[in-house]
Amino acid sequence: MAIRNIVFDLGRVLIDFDPAGYLRSLGCDEKTTAALLETVFQVDWPRYDRGDYETVDALCDELCRKYPAYAAVLRRALTPDWVKIHTLKADTAAYLSALKRRGYRVYLLSNLAKESYDFIGRYPFFKEIDGGVFSYQERVCKPDEAIYRVLLERYGLAPEETVFLDDAPANIETALRLGMHGIVFENLPATKAQLEALLADGTTGLKEEKQ
Repeated sequence: MAIRNIVFDLGRVLIDFDPAGYLRSLGCDEKTTAALLETVFQVDWPRYDRGDYETVDALCDELCRKYPAYAAVLRRALTPDWVKIHTLKADTAAYLSALKRRGYRVYLLSNLAKESYDFIGRYPFFKEIDGGVFSYQERVCKPDEAIYRVLLERYGLAPEETVFLDDAPANIETALRLGMHGIVFENLPATKAQLEALLADGTTGLKEEKQ
C-alpha cells in the first residue's frame, strides 16, 4: 500500500538540539556536563515536555532543590533564552517542503514543552504541516503508545500508509508495533535514501515533484 503520510520528529530531525554543547558554552566542564545530561536531560526533562511545569523557571526552581550542587549552573542555563538552543535544520526542512509539494501529507509528533513549541512554531515549515501532536498538550511523551494513537486517530491516518522519522530507536519501535513504518534518523542523506526507497514501493496517486 502506498505511503501517504510522513511524520517528522522535531529534535535532532527538523531542529538541532544540543544540550551538551549548550552547557559547554556556559563554561561547564566535561564532568558537570555529563552529570547534567544523565540527570536533568534524561530523567527530569520529560516531565517538562509532558507539561508538568508550565515554565522553565518553575522547572529550574525544582531542579535547584533536587540538585543543589548544580544550582548555580542551572540558574545560568535555564533562563527564558534557553529556547534559542532550538535552531533550524534547514536541509531537513527543505526536504519536508519537497515532500509536501509531491503530494504527501506531513505531520509532526514530538516531545515538546509549551515554551519550546512557542519558539519553534515561528519557523516557516510549521505553516506547511497538515497537523501535529505534542507532548505538552497531550500530557504524555513518546515512546508511550498513547501519543501515537492520538496522532493516528485525530488525523485519520492508516498506520500502513504512514512512516515516522525519529532519532530515537525506542520511539521508532513503538511506531512499528502500531503498524506504522519507521526510520531512525541519523542524518538526512541516509534517512532520505531509506525513505525514498520506501516511497518508490508504491506512489500511486501522488504527484511527482517537478525537477
